[in-house]
Amino acid sequence: MEPTEEYIEAAEKTLTPLYEGAMVWLSAPYTYYQAFSIAIAVLLAYGITKLVRHYVLAVKEPDGRVKAFSRRWFMRRSGRLIYPLLTIIFLSVAEAASQQLIKHVEVIHAGQRVAFIWLLWVALKAFVTSTLVRTVGIWILLPAALLQLFGWFDATVSYLNGYGFTLGEVEITAYTFVKSIFFVSIVIWLGKLISNSGEGYIRSNTSLTRPTKELLVKLFDIVLYSILFLITLNLIGIDLTALAVFGGALGVGLGFGLQKVASNFISGLILLTEKSININNLIEMDDGVFGYVRKLGARASIVETFDGKEVMVPNEDFITSRVSNLTHSSTNGRIEIPVGVSYDTDLHLAYDLILKAANDYEKSLQTDDDHKPKCFLREYGDSSVNFLLTFWLEDVTTGRWRAKSDVMFAIWDAFKEHDIEIPFPQRDLHIRSGLEGLKAAPKNKKKS
Repeated sequence: MEPTEEYIEAAEKTLTPLYEGAMVWLSAPYTYYQAFSIAIAVLLAYGITKLVRHYVLAVKEPDGRVKAFSRRWFMRRSGRLIYPLLTIIFLSVAEAASQQLIKHVEVIHAGQRVAFIWLLWVALKAFVTSTLVRTVGIWILLPAALLQLFGWFDATVSYLNGYGFTLGEVEITAYTFVKSIFFVSIVIWLGKLISNSGEGYIRSNTSLTRPTKELLVKLFDIVLYSILFLITLNLIGIDLTALAVFGGALGVGLGFGLQKVASNFISGLILLTEKSININNLIEMDDGVFGYVRKLGARASIVETFDGKEVMVPNEDFITSRVSNLTHSSTNGRIEIPVGVSYDTDLHLAYDLILKAANDYEKSLQTDDDHKPKCFLREYGDSSVNFLLTFWLEDVTTGRWRAKSDVMFAIWDAFKEHDIEIPFPQRDLHIRSGLEGLKAAPKNKKKS
């Protein structure tokens, strides 16, 4: 379809003034004077920046060896701002000179605005370590700042507000969507920084126990992100009274679909409050999970087993099922070894040898009568006389199987030295007489 005459005339009326203004601007000598002033300012800033970086900010070690957000890290990153800052300063000097000499500063004003955007871009690249925040800043903050500097921001906002929809009493527009992306990314970044700082402060407090620290860290994160969530909604422009519907939906969700999540979360708080299970406790659960508690999470805890597996156990299982904590109040642990000997054995000698094997073991606890090794004659079994040896370890986390194995080897060697037999199950089979009667029984006659 060819354009109509009315369309052509309207386009000419719009473009002709712009073309004529551009030609006048390009043909004016003061335009080139200002462009030359901008070039001089940029070159001077570049030269001084090179000298400062070479003689003042000389860096021998790479930036990766400096701890992030430390004083030295900020000093080194701040060196990247020298070039745009000097450019802005020299452009201000050029603006004052142009105002006195040629009475025109339009081009220098535009250069200053671009220099401000450049400074903001360098600051984002230098100080923002989050990839999400840096990307959002480059694609949203920088264009918004550019529009604001050139006076086009309000018109752009009005245009974006023309596209949207209404959800209940909340009006969502394109501008609201862009603004929400920006503020959410900023709040997430700030929340992470504040959370890490608060967690470091709480964990460095030596007057608190480890369970108390874990509880305070979780409560701090809950309060922090709840406040940041409300602040984000306020910044975006959403009325907080709209949360009443969301709160009702959340309550229904907790009552049905999120019941387990809420139960595990509350169970985690109970564990931290009661201090019944702590980090690095050695536990054994009814379902066979046996190992060290490495982390008490908000929903689940991590138990490291002896074969290297990290088992995620829901916090509710620690509350509703039976859990054996071998190191809750003490690291002492008792070892039991059943020993059987034959009926021909001198039982008193076997008793002394079994007890001596436990007493001679270097890691057995012998501080008091309650923890000294003990041997008991338990029963007269079908194939053996059975003893039970019990002894204690000072630190059960060093390994129960190794201690049990060493003592059993000592008992074996002592029994071999004194010719004491450890019997295996035996059964006597008695065959009753009567085979002759079976042979004499009449055979079945064949039918004719």
